[in-house]
Amino acid sequence: MLRTPEMLAAMEHLGELVRIDAERTAAVDTGAYAFGTNHDPGVTGGGFKVDAAIRDGKASVIVSNDVRSVPSANHPTGYPYGVAQEFGNEHVEARRTLGNALDALSTHI
Repeated sequence: MLRTPEMLAAMEHLGELVRIDAERTAAVDTGAYAFGTNHDPGVTGGGFKVDAAIRDGKASVIVSNDVRSVPSANHPTGYPYGVAQEFGNEHVEARRTLGNALDALSTHI
């Protein structure tokens, strides 16, 4: 039952609800984090993505955001801006956009 097409569809639906809420509540300075629009030179990735699949025999879903800033000497592959948005660092206050969207959904399941 945990790997049926119906369970996979249900997991994808829940992931889409989390994605929509994260996009709705994300801070939008450039749009790169929320929607993957590249308004800043060098910003890549971004936007929330839903990946529903059968993993280890069970339907599961991963909602992620891979936005990165322009590469630099300290960050040759770019700074992981999405991680900073979620957890904070010395330059960015934690906003928990994805975490809050997941928390909001969990109150309705």
